Amino acid sequence: MSGLISSPVPAPDPNGAQVVADGWFPPIGVAAIRDAVPLGGHTVTNPRLVMAIEGGMLHAFRELADWRTARVLEGAAALADVTTDTINGQNRAVRLWTRMVYYFAAAELAGEHPDIAATDQGIDRAAERAVAGDEFRRLALAAGADLLSIGGPPVQRNRVELL
Repeated sequence: MSGLISSPVPAPDPNGAQVVADGWFPPIGVAAIRDAVPLGGHTVTNPRLVMAIEGGMLHAFRELADWRTARVLEGAAALADVTTDTINGQNRAVRLWTRMVYYFAAAELAGEHPDIAATDQGIDRAAERAVAGDEFRRLALAAGADLLSIGGPPVQRNRVELL
């Protein structure tokens, strides 16, 4: 029989494992992102997922740097202080931050770790993952635009300019 590849099952996430941001932005739970976003099941190891979450946070930090400074200067000691609005019982700003990081992490996993199989199916899966990575990135940027609109002028979502 050919074409079978055995992949070891990675160890489960440590209970309560989190990637801690910077204290102003809240941490991201490792198991929570695994449950919420299609990341490839448990084929994504915990260290690889943590690295992707860190990458998602770093990207989000860059996108939100000026906005965060303005909110801190207004007196917000933490992201949750930016608004009292909630969605599904969670602070809206915290929920948008979480979505932003989740989707940037998912985009990194989809786009930066293509299928390495040297078959037509592997090539097709790699193309599908690239499209999924772009979609995850779009969702992350949309969450970022919604977050930037809290406490400031509305930020346009999914807008492009023709050259």
